[in-house]
Amino acid sequence: MKTDDDENKNPICPQPHRKDARGKLKNGSLCYLIAKHEGGDYLLRIEDTDQERYMEGATEIIYRTLEQTGLIHDEGPDKDGGVGPYVQSERQAAGIYMEYAKKLIDKGEAYYCFCTPERLNSLRRTVNGEEIMTYDKHCLHLTKEEIEANLAAGKPFVIRQNNPTEGTTTFSDEIYGDITVNNDELDDMVLIKSDGYPTYNFANVVDDHLMGITHVVRGNEYLSSSPKYNRLYEAFGWEIPVYVHCPTITNEEHKKLSKRSGHSSYEDLIEQGFLSEAVVNYVALLGWSPSDNQEIFSLEELVKVFDYHNISKSPAVFDMVKLRWMNGEYIKAMDFDKFYQMAERISRKSSRKIWISKRLRPWSRPGSRCSRISRDISTSSRSCRSTTRKCMCTRR
Repeated sequence: MKTDDDENKNPICPQPHRKDARGKLKNGSLCYLIAKHEGGDYLLRIEDTDQERYMEGATEIIYRTLEQTGLIHDEGPDKDGGVGPYVQSERQAAGIYMEYAKKLIDKGEAYYCFCTPERLNSLRRTVNGEEIMTYDKHCLHLTKEEIEANLAAGKPFVIRQNNPTEGTTTFSDEIYGDITVNNDELDDMVLIKSDGYPTYNFANVVDDHLMGITHVVRGNEYLSSSPKYNRLYEAFGWEIPVYVHCPTITNEEHKKLSKRSGHSSYEDLIEQGFLSEAVVNYVALLGWSPSDNQEIFSLEELVKVFDYHNISKSPAVFDMVKLRWMNGEYIKAMDFDKFYQMAERISRKSSRKIWISKRLRPWSRPGSRCSRISRDISTSSRSCRSTTRKCMCTRR
């Protein structure tokens, strides 16, 4: 059992499928801030069990993003903390997930399912215009002899959680409070897929326990799955971690951010000229606000003041106008040489050249700093319309 003296340990669990949209960076930064505010550890786990969507090079993007943002992990594939492997495909190859799935079968909390895709499709129905499939526990009633015969014949199978159909299940979330659901709403979700890999839901429960995770931070779209997670913890006799479900992040049209829908990733924003410090600062404020009106924070300052109990339940809008303003504040406070290097990098990648003279250092004199720099680097205007006497934003 964990006591109040136990160390806080939070994971960041990116999936190497594609460049992550901004919502993934939000969860990662929250995990980091919660862990570091409490004096705990930040753990990196690579969740690559969805082999069909695996993208070559995505793991390198994950490492690069963590390094550039300063969200440095304490444990991970490259920093063994004694609870590895830290890559789920390696854990699958070691038989970890199948071992625990079979333990659930022995307890009567899970069962083999040999149903064909055709039979599963026959269970589909439309509810409120949405097609859903609720499994009918058909294979739960197979005899031991039937199961052994199917396995010996090499018949494809999945392993399903055996959820009750009566009573209720209650779970607690730090943001949303206690939530109770009827057990007849809980489907017998798949734990082990037909390819032998675990589902996201099962792998995370097993890994979070075995790795000593104390706080689980994720998007509120997983609220509906939390009762099933709790039932897994209880079936194993494991302590349930602290749940922190974060509000959805939307674009200006109030649509959920998604890389599949074309929304920018962290790397996309950096290529557009945004500073890493500004992006991290802005993302940390989505759905959370400090006790005062301060908006500009270094990462170290965020660690000191961040209190996840102040996270809002309401969706947070990713406002590009606000991000551009914040980026401008960081640029205005930037060391000249660092700004010059950044501008040169953007210029090399741009179809238009940006000419900046090192001889003109407007912020070497009080009151002469150009407030248009961030805008003019990223727009097509030919010159800065600032009234600054010596502005170095001029394009030629």
